[in-house]
Amino acid sequence: MKVQLSRLTRVCRGYTHNAFGDLVWFNGRLLVCYRQGAHHMSDNGMIVIAEIDDTGRPIRFQQLSSPDGDLRDPHFCIDNDRLYLLAHQRWLASLGAAKTFTWFSGDGISWSSQHDPGPDNWWLWRATTYQGRHWGLAYHRPSEQLDLYAGNLRGKMHKLVSGCMSKPRHQLGYPNETDSYFNENGEMIAVARRDADTFTAQLGRSKPPYTHWQWQDLGEYIGAPVLLPLKNDTALVCGRHFNGRKLVTQLWSLNTVTGKLEKLLTLPSGGDNSYPGMIKHNSKLFIAYYSSHIDNQSRMYLAELNYEM
Repeated sequence: MKVQLSRLTRVCRGYTHNAFGDLVWFNGRLLVCYRQGAHHMSDNGMIVIAEIDDTGRPIRFQQLSSPDGDLRDPHFCIDNDRLYLLAHQRWLASLGAAKTFTWFSGDGISWSSQHDPGPDNWWLWRATTYQGRHWGLAYHRPSEQLDLYAGNLRGKMHKLVSGCMSKPRHQLGYPNETDSYFNENGEMIAVARRDADTFTAQLGRSKPPYTHWQWQDLGEYIGAPVLLPLKNDTALVCGRHFNGRKLVTQLWSLNTVTGKLEKLLTLPSGGDNSYPGMIKHNSKLFIAYYSSHIDNQSRMYLAELNYEM
């Protein structure tokens, strides 16, 4: 597979730290979401949703905020004619817990009030839609494990499986940010970041009813992985990578059967960077991510790429 960067545009405004993004094509609109704040761990984080025109430039900005403080790591989830956005609320004494909040929209412009689908103190990183339910792997740092949740982002998410990956059961320390999808056979495919022992990402597979998981070491550190299934047991993976000199935003091709990773492209990146979102649209590949490589400030960028299978 060949990939070539054709255009890179900045899609944020104001503030010194714009980061942790995602993107989606919904209702005829290309939308990029990200966290905007004073710095990486500031208490004033809010979610910005930018609508992008055909030139890659933002034409509309909307904001979602919480009266209790820092919102971060927004991600989209499409369910037929409804678009969901989920984000994490850092623990605050006023809340008594860390929260996952969700919002929904029918047009990508007007958004609902925030909703708490649970679970408290577990970080539901991303969600995907399958057979009328929303699914996602949540992590909890003190427990050093991933649990599988399913339910409704507008209602409640319920724990289906405890310890899909855990240090006691798999001897794999601190699994955390995880993306997943369901293949054409109904098998759940996941890639999980880890921040302990070897720090290498893991490829996971599970067949219905998703109670038993097999994990394969990918041999590379991948922070905030995002997956885009292609065909013939192939997916694209994008995330933060250490190239031996610095952290960069890297795109790979992944064989989900063998676990073989092939580097395709390193996006322009440096300093504080990565946390991408990725979609295909109109025979193009789009990746939204943040980087500090131009002015030492964290900015959101939209990369448009040509690709050949």
